[in-house]
Amino acid sequence: MKFKYLSRVLVSLILLLIMSTPSFAHRVNVFAYVEGDTVFTESYFSKKKKVHQGKIEILNADTGKVLLTGVTDDGGLFDFPIPEAIKMDRNGLLINLQASEGHRGDWTLTADEIFPNSPAENKPTITTSSAQSSEPVPMTSSVDTTTSSAEIAQLTAQVEKLTNKVETLKRLIISQQEKGPGVNEIFSGIGYILGLFGVAAFFLSRKK
Repeated sequence: MKFKYLSRVLVSLILLLIMSTPSFAHRVNVFAYVEGDTVFTESYFSKKKKVHQGKIEILNADTGKVLLTGVTDDGGLFDFPIPEAIKMDRNGLLINLQASEGHRGDWTLTADEIFPNSPAENKPTITTSSAQSSEPVPMTSSVDTTTSSAEIAQLTAQVEKLTNKVETLKRLIISQQEKGPGVNEIFSGIGYILGLFGVAAFFLSRKK
């Protein structure tokens, strides 16, 4: 839970850095990312002006079929569970935003961003231990190994999710076609925040 909270804080901080650039002042923007089985979207004109009651349309990125529609809240937020059709087909999602005065924006979530972990990732660790079960192994060391392996797997999964989010945020910056020192400052800020996240993750894992 702590890792999940930290990753959300990281995304918010990076978005704050991005929205501080001049290119965000006169255009509507929509950004989306995935947490577990839920897709979160944020729509805004600038960091201070959110899109209120903006119409959101969710489409299958491959077929163009509309899967669902919704409306942003007062904070410019709208979230929804990953549609079952997308889970079955493993396709990407296209998020269309229609704001006031005909302003439009869109964002694409690729299949890799929606499904970062492949099903084949479950490795047969139990099979290995059962193959060695011919010799008696002390119960304590076995339990300790399982626990530490589970912790390492959890930490690795969190790092992978965080990496995917950062890649998505980088794509957002590039899509704005911002050049010059503004972008350099943003990437420096991302590096600094990632460093802080790494330190926090290290100390949290040490506590366990």
